[in-house]
Amino acid sequence: KQWYQRRVAITAGERDSMQTADIQTPSYFHKYLVGRGGVVKKRLENETGTEINVPKPYENKDYIKVQYRKDESLASLEIRVNSIVESARKREKPTHFISIPVYSDAITQNLQTFEDLVKELVHPHYVQRPNKLHLTIGVLKLFSEKEIKEAVDVFNEFAPRIPYILCGRPLRGSLKNLEIMNDDPAAARVLYSEVVLSDESDRLQSLADQCLEFFIEKGLADESDNHKTKDVKLHCTLINTRWNSEGPRTVDVSNMVADDWELSNFGDFVLEKLELNSMGGPNWKDTAKYANISTIKLVN
Repeated sequence: KQWYQRRVAITAGERDSMQTADIQTPSYFHKYLVGRGGVVKKRLENETGTEINVPKPYENKDYIKVQYRKDESLASLEIRVNSIVESARKREKPTHFISIPVYSDAITQNLQTFEDLVKELVHPHYVQRPNKLHLTIGVLKLFSEKEIKEAVDVFNEFAPRIPYILCGRPLRGSLKNLEIMNDDPAAARVLYSEVVLSDESDRLQSLADQCLEFFIEKGLADESDNHKTKDVKLHCTLINTRWNSEGPRTVDVSNMVADDWELSNFGDFVLEKLELNSMGGPNWKDTAKYANISTIKLVN
């Protein structure tokens, strides 16, 4: 990528040889370029022979201004800035996700019943709300309006492939069975239900795999963030202990995965949409729906 754009080539007096350029970088990462007490900024200036002007946080500008004399100085700074930003990006949590909502009147009713059944066993904040039930295709890290627009563009670029992947037929199926991510139901972190297509085809799996791979190829999703192996693990999370940061990290779901548990078939569905959503703010778990960025219809 071309990270910087030169803006001003002429100044005055003893600084006749100075030039000005912008290095494009999301404002979110400016704090890493400044460092505590400005130590990182000073080091970058000393190492590259440049002067750096970082916009104030409230300005929300996705660039830093640089004054330099030699092209090599600007190129050296650009490499260092890019390295710092990419290193910081890897440490950040995902901000957006691609998903397929899973819903029907029967599923909503049965999930409400499920919530009543487990309320004595787990904290209610651990339990997914019916209107947020979904299959996660992949997660993204988007830190500026420009990056969000790029993701929407790629999302829409993928859309024409969908009818061919689905063979022009709707995705009908049912939500059934209860499974855990680990081997010990007495210390579970995630309880999920499986999505089973009525025609037992691999069309849904193929859609998920090709969509995530498309975003990875475009540089907007990372394999490590998505635990990418061979296939996307399609599942609907019903209980997740991460949704309540103040509670215990594991729960006992032995009763729920036992053969005699009274509710394991949650109902039938038709998968209608592919969505790009924001993870939301600190209170996202309490909101009615995810903040939607873009939607593609799966059913015409």
